[in-house]
Amino acid sequence: MSLRGMPSATSAGRQEQLSSRPSLRLRRDLLRSLRGGHPWVYRDALHPPPRLPMGSVVDLLDEGGQFIARGLYDAASPIAFRAYTLDAQEAIDAALFRRRLRRALSLRQALFAAAREPTDAYRWCHGEGDLLPGLVIDRYGDVAVLVLDGGSDNGDAQAAPLLHAFLPDIVAAVAELGQEFGLRAIYQRHQRRSGGSGELLWGSLPPAPESGKPGEIIIHEHGVRFLVDIVHGQKGGLFLDQRENRLHLRRYVAGRTLWNGFSYTGGFSLHAALAGARRVISIDRASPAIVAARRNFVLNGLDPSQHGFVAADVFQELQAALQRGERFDIVLVDPPSFAPNERSVPSALAAYRELHRLALSAVAPQGFLIAASCSSHVPESTFITTLVSASEATGRPLRIVETHGQPADHPSPPAFPEGRYLKFIVLAVD
Repeated sequence: MSLRGMPSATSAGRQEQLSSRPSLRLRRDLLRSLRGGHPWVYRDALHPPPRLPMGSVVDLLDEGGQFIARGLYDAASPIAFRAYTLDAQEAIDAALFRRRLRRALSLRQALFAAAREPTDAYRWCHGEGDLLPGLVIDRYGDVAVLVLDGGSDNGDAQAAPLLHAFLPDIVAAVAELGQEFGLRAIYQRHQRRSGGSGELLWGSLPPAPESGKPGEIIIHEHGVRFLVDIVHGQKGGLFLDQRENRLHLRRYVAGRTLWNGFSYTGGFSLHAALAGARRVISIDRASPAIVAARRNFVLNGLDPSQHGFVAADVFQELQAALQRGERFDIVLVDPPSFAPNERSVPSALAAYRELHRLALSAVAPQGFLIAASCSSHVPESTFITTLVSASEATGRPLRIVETHGQPADHPSPPAFPEGRYLKFIVLAVD
């Protein structure tokens, strides 16, 4: 499925469509990029646009006034235009959302149908990767968690999320299609800038597990059970993009110690312990996440007292461990994004260099350093330079053993490198 894989409009049809909606005009030649599947146009690539409400359906025109693409206008973001179709005869309406959500769900069903240990937690819709920019939907068991990206979600209708006007159509499509797996509820998580709150859009949340709290459910991932707090947890409750990388970790851990920095609710820690790690230490500055990690160990029949759970700053805890002379067979660091925008890249690279220097210093001889990054503004090649810097600073040679990215339920158009954001690198420490 691609933006380009749609029939060309006739000249008459194009004129009819162009006259019925507002338009934006390019002042840079981005035709090849857009036709190749890149879905974004930044504001500085456009002639000053008219005042338009957030989420307006607009046509993108070239300098000569010819139709290029149809999409949504973002009045609050540097990304002013997000392309939905290259076909001037295709409307952005309820039918389009249902059609593309149907395709997205079918892809996930195909991906997981033959799994030896099926999962009931995956990304149903990955925004630009499923040709629905601004829309993210995660399935957690019988609950769909929806996030609208772009714009602002502070309650101001003029600065609402990009897809605010289409929310009823999206909810109707998700409720209908979700019947295939017994969908019980649709919950919307608001972006962190509005406090991270949320609201129930459809259905009713399932009862909490025993000794749990409202909004908490149990999901299954490769034979492992996780408590997921869809109301208060980060990213809807679990970092689904690291699901397959948690499996990759398991091959290294038998009989070894793992120090897991930025552990959140213990995803990597739990997989390591179940795969035979001798001891796992989970570090996260958020106390509720550490409490949840301990509960996940108990949920899977593991004794938390045999492992370590510390609510602390990862940088400070690494420094303290080094001062105590502690070393670990595997050190894994998977921080939140250090680079939310291009301006923050220099400071992000400095933070990665320091983090990797400390982490590498804490690895025992013949151990492994595992470094991850979810910063889309830091490509893999640049991220690796921070590991080279750590090797030079410590005098410890490194060898890359494996590199991985996000899983198949987080697809990305080939012409959209910004969509390939996740880096997961396993390095042998000599």
